[in-house]
Amino acid sequence: MNNDLETILDTCLYQIEEDESNIAECLARYPEHASELKPLLAAATKLARGREVVPDPAFKARARTQLDVYMQQHPQRKHVSPVFWRFSIAVVTVLLLFVASGTAFAQTALPGDAFYTWKLTSEHVWRITSIDPLGVDITLSNRRLNELVVVSGSGDEARRARAVENYQKLLVKFNAEQNEERRARILPILRAQHEALIKAGILVPELEGYFPR
Repeated sequence: MNNDLETILDTCLYQIEEDESNIAECLARYPEHASELKPLLAAATKLARGREVVPDPAFKARARTQLDVYMQQHPQRKHVSPVFWRFSIAVVTVLLLFVASGTAFAQTALPGDAFYTWKLTSEHVWRITSIDPLGVDITLSNRRLNELVVVSGSGDEARRARAVENYQKLLVKFNAEQNEERRARILPILRAQHEALIKAGILVPELEGYFPR
């Protein structure tokens, strides 16, 4: 997957998360990538909406009452064939293995690889469905650091530039954090990353602002 699409996807996901844009607007801005962007953006936003839905207490009470009434009126239910259940379980298992293996494989992808776009999308879904977004961002910053170290040794300047850009996006987000407790979680991680980059001979301008030499 080319770097342009990776950048566009990352931008769209961020703008949608911040309510600065929506799927239709993103697709309209990038018509040449619309066919590839649409399923990725749709999957991410559907999962985000699912996390935000909180059933109304009155609705839950009505649903529980209706369920109790139905169970009393229909005490006997037709048994489903064991063969059907075995078949259903087998199908679901295969699908889960397929998705899990695809996602796991994507986690080893580097900027410019075919699976890298899926990697970014799965990470975005993970972040917006997590109860600890900062913890996810810290984990992702370690991933971006590792990617940067790997591609820096490959001699591919385009990949290296993309890896630096991805890492610096998280650094900008960390720098904007105002909560002291959260900053206390962030700084030790950045200090360790800074030391690792020094050993690898890699300079990231945004990180140097935290620890001037």
